[in-house]
Amino acid sequence: MKLPLITASILALCLGACATSPPVMMDMPAEDAAAFEDQAVVRWMNASTAIGDMTDEEVRAALVAELSDRTSIVRQEGHGIYVEYTAPDGRFFSWYPLNTSVEKGTWSVSDAESPPEACFKYKDSYHPLTGEFEPEECVPAVQIIGRVYVVDSREGDVFELGTKGIPYAKTAEDLPVWPADR
Repeated sequence: MKLPLITASILALCLGACATSPPVMMDMPAEDAAAFEDQAVVRWMNASTAIGDMTDEEVRAALVAELSDRTSIVRQEGHGIYVEYTAPDGRFFSWYPLNTSVEKGTWSVSDAESPPEACFKYKDSYHPLTGEFEPEECVPAVQIIGRVYVVDSREGDVFELGTKGIPYAKTAEDLPVWPADR
């Protein structure tokens, strides 16, 4: 059966739109976000205590272990929810709200401070929510080791950010669901 050209065109547009829509997504409810922020304070305090008992070498090793080959869903005030994959070779890929492509960069551990810090260098990074260019930042070990802002984390490049890019353009409160096959 032949469809009229206009009907076939509309069908093709609908199928194309469905193919590019996110498979599953949800927004984090406001009450869950508030509870997460409260828990972040507790995680920060607990990690601070643990790191206080560690040598700089132990902190460095813990940072490398926490960042190597890990995908994390992160929620941070002022940024919203984003996903990052930190490869074992020091490459970094971020699925950031409102961006249409993956943000790339590198990660490393800096011994300039005691305890050491995790540092991220972004290539052509633009923060679409604030309008600022953010080329580099170092964060305290407590933030990484304590997974202070991490909603969830898994080993490997679960969303394939390093090979395929972002699955879809997401909003700041869109909480991606882990792929079933990964």
